[in-house]
Amino acid sequence: MAKLKVLPKVIPIRNKEQTKAKLIEAVGRVMADVGFQRLGVNLVAREAGVDKKLIYRYFNGLPKLVAAYGQTIDFWPDAAELLGSDQETIRHMPPDKLLALFFKRYLRAILSRPMTLEILAWEALERNELTVGLEEVRVRTALEFFELMETDPNDEVDLTALVLIMAGAMNFLAVRSRIHKTLGGVDLQSKEGWQRIDRTVEQLMNVVLTDG
Repeated sequence: MAKLKVLPKVIPIRNKEQTKAKLIEAVGRVMADVGFQRLGVNLVAREAGVDKKLIYRYFNGLPKLVAAYGQTIDFWPDAAELLGSDQETIRHMPPDKLLALFFKRYLRAILSRPMTLEILAWEALERNELTVGLEEVRVRTALEFFELMETDPNDEVDLTALVLIMAGAMNFLAVRSRIHKTLGGVDLQSKEGWQRIDRTVEQLMNVVLTDG
């Protein structure tokens, strides 16, 4: 009798995409909850309600799954969100106005993502292959925004260092606002407090990036 050939199980595309989406959402929740050292395929699979083998089948392991989550709008704002509908206006802004706008919108964007703030807090404690993938997403978003800058800052300004300092400050304030109502006398849980931050960002960019 001829031996029957066993065909590989074919997973419907719809089910595959639904499972991938479940895993991507789950890894975000688990990262926010336990950080990176305790993050593992077992926890993520349990959170998603699927077999852990599917993490390897669909993402070749945890690092690529984390990277896939990092590319979602739930985790990080893309350039389109930060630019809004006024791209042409932004293109013609002087550097100080453009950078001030970027950091104000950047701050609002991450404040609106509670899970992202939790993940950023964990990142401050550790750095590994998983966190590097998330960092790369943030760098790409900033580069896409600043590609619109038509006028270069003064040659004396180290733009890379300036962006690094400002992004670090925005991240710190946003993360601290999770557990501190006030910091240095500024109310981080009120509209008025964040308006004070906005005004100061504008003043800083004006002083650093203009001759006036």
